[in-house]
Amino acid sequence: MPEVVAYRISGWDTPFWISPNRWARRYNKSTSGPVQYWSLHPLTPWAEVLRGNGIHTVKDAGEMRQRVWAARIQVPSVRNIGFDNATEFELEPEHLVSDDYGPCQDFGERCLRERPMPKVIQVPSAALPGTRNLVIFGPRVAIPYLWNPLDPEDSPTAVGAERAQPLPELLRLVRHFDEPHAEFAAWKQRAPFEFIEPAVTRDG
Repeated sequence: MPEVVAYRISGWDTPFWISPNRWARRYNKSTSGPVQYWSLHPLTPWAEVLRGNGIHTVKDAGEMRQRVWAARIQVPSVRNIGFDNATEFELEPEHLVSDDYGPCQDFGERCLRERPMPKVIQVPSAALPGTRNLVIFGPRVAIPYLWNPLDPEDSPTAVGAERAQPLPELLRLVRHFDEPHAEFAAWKQRAPFEFIEPAVTRDG
């Protein structure tokens, strides 16, 4: 079965939901789900956390201490939803990265409830333009990273870092609320867009 490695930041003892999500997010309403949110680039979870907490400065970012997870997620069928094909899913392209989550939440409710709808989607990150998130509709359970899954809900998972901090260089790349989304803006102009990883300054 096809498998991808994905990343998430979560302070809980497990990074997966088996019960409805407690808080509304882009593809789920409050107490709806479970819906799992993972990222396909290791920097994207940090960008999502920085955006979600309104962190703009190196000082504030340096005070963060987070638990970083990696998971091997089996995806028998994943639908790639981007700006080019959003309308096929009754979404406007801008909905995928808009600060208004309403249309995507309605779409997510359909994915949870309706059998023909996709159960795993790959979508643009609103926080780190040029990278992608993986959204899974339904429960998942963490098992040790080197184990082989026995059930469809099993996902080999491990903590990659404890009390970790984001790269200071990432701050300039984060797209915050009320800011334009660089990848979407390029798409509207029919111009290419590529995420360029920040250069890391050698310590010492």
